[in-house]
Amino acid sequence: MHELKRQGFAFQGQRVETRDDFLRNLERQPPDLILSDSGMPAFSGFAALELVQEKCPQVPFVFVTGYYDQGLMVEMFDGGAAGYVYKNRLTDLGPVIRQAQEEVRQRRQSRLEEGPDELGGDANSAPAKEPKAGKDLRMICSHCKKVRDERGEWEQIDVYLRRHEQATVTLALCPACAGMRRKPD
Repeated sequence: MHELKRQGFAFQGQRVETRDDFLRNLERQPPDLILSDSGMPAFSGFAALELVQEKCPQVPFVFVTGYYDQGLMVEMFDGGAAGYVYKNRLTDLGPVIRQAQEEVRQRRQSRLEEGPDELGGDANSAPAKEPKAGKDLRMICSHCKKVRDERGEWEQIDVYLRRHEQATVTLALCPACAGMRRKPD
């Protein structure tokens, strides 16, 4: 919370540690964003992510983790996480959160442009426009799991992560996957 305030975010935060508290807060008023540790003993971040995907999939979910594990990162994105930040690089929170907020805004805008029949559909059904990556922010395709590197090229996640141990990655769609998800005219 201190880092978010330092980066100029105006927010109200609620800390929960149990599944019941988490569900109660989700039902009372879904948040705009969820930050979660991946390895909590009483209630894991992955269990929380599963509940969010079930109850309010439009809410961006960002892991804040102390682990550098390629398999864990893939599991996070496969589960629907919008991004992750290493605990020793909390300065990355701002760019990751702004990216997640922009993706939500783009999905809403896409649904509005598609018309009233689409408004009741899945929040993730519309292909998002490709977001702009910052200097130190990388995007991962939520479909094929390729990462857009510093040259703007898309490569396999395992290749990218071998070269960049401390990368900050968030979800996007690579051009090939975005084309596959578009609805026929």
